[in-house]
Amino acid sequence: MSRILFVFTSVSKTLLGNPTGWYLPEAAHPYYVLAPHFPIDFAAPHGPNPPIDQSSVENFKDEDSTKFLVDPTVQSLLANATLLDLKNINVNDYAAIFYVGGHGPVLDLATDASNIAVANE
Repeated sequence: MSRILFVFTSVSKTLLGNPTGWYLPEAAHPYYVLAPHFPIDFAAPHGPNPPIDQSSVENFKDEDSTKFLVDPTVQSLLANATLLDLKNINVNDYAAIFYVGGHGPVLDLATDASNIAVANE
């Protein structure tokens, strides 16, 4: 069965030094739509435990977002997120690559050579 790769930012601060990271509902909502149909892997430029944008935790208390924060499967995926590196990712294993939003991705994913290579492939 084809898998889906969720790619998270590894950035925790904006250019001005404000906290940032990946945005909770932009991971949680698609995850719970896709997870019943596809195995999902997580990846980030710096590997495990990519930083979450705390403002998204404070501002989104919907069911999926709340569940995502405590879901043991999700916690394991985050703790074991693969380093975003071509030697670790075979794009042929994936039906899709999903980029989790937030401010962080524009700071690292847009210029990360491994990410660009994975996206182009």
